[in-house]
Amino acid sequence: MVKAGVELLDDVGLAGFTTRALADRLGTYPATLYWHVGNRSQVLAAIVEHVLGEMTVEDPRSIGWKEWLRHASGEYRRVVHAHPHLAPVLVSQLVVNAPATRLVETVLGVLDGAGFRGQDLAWAFNAYVGSLVGWVSVELAASPPDMGEDWQEAFASTVLSLPAEEFPVIAANREYLADSVLTLRWHGGAERPLDASFEAAVEMWIDGLAARLERRTP
Repeated sequence: MVKAGVELLDDVGLAGFTTRALADRLGTYPATLYWHVGNRSQVLAAIVEHVLGEMTVEDPRSIGWKEWLRHASGEYRRVVHAHPHLAPVLVSQLVVNAPATRLVETVLGVLDGAGFRGQDLAWAFNAYVGSLVGWVSVELAASPPDMGEDWQEAFASTVLSLPAEEFPVIAANREYLADSVLTLRWHGGAERPLDASFEAAVEMWIDGLAARLERRTP
């Protein structure tokens, strides 16, 4: 059932994902799914559990904390990119399941091993996980369905023609910003992944965590 749910979500997106559509794909009735799995949110939670289970993370004891965070970041982005329609679910609802809880414990253990304790541990976790989940979800954000077929061309024209007298920083850095930063792009992350930008972001998150540890060191 979960595999069929993942395939359905990949095919039709979140808006088209219903228990009836899943039941049709499985050749059964919606009531049967409700009885065995639950409602739509519970089915999506099971799909999240399955997708998170596709992550392959290193044993934290085998590498340093910075390298572990880099690797885990890449793995999370890899599995979400494989199922981009799931990205909004990971942001919009708190999913409590075994793989997610184990992953939370592992991340906390890595940060604890790096030297974060108490309140700083909570803040470091939120800074890292919030940045990672939010970044990937924004990268993969889909265009509103009512934008029309020509919106990309129109938006590209707008960005590329912004007057320097009103937008001096954008104009001076247009070659680096146009279609490359999250709010000035006309291609989505599934179509044009921001690989180098993601790697730079991860390094900035890690640098920030390391700097906080250094400030706490007597």
